[in-house]
Amino acid sequence: MDKVFTHFGGDEETRRDELIRTIEHSIEQLSLPELEALYYDLVAKDYIRL
Repeated sequence: MDKVFTHFGGDEETRRDELIRTIEHSIEQLSLPELEALYYDLVAKDYIRL
């Protein structure tokens, strides 16, 4: 990871990219059952639309 932010100031696009990289890295570490649970939770909260 290139940059680590400790606060929410600064360039919005850079912060967005950093959050996406952090989330992607975390998701890659999940087991299949954990990933399925996350998926269904996001669907239930309407963050993912089928």
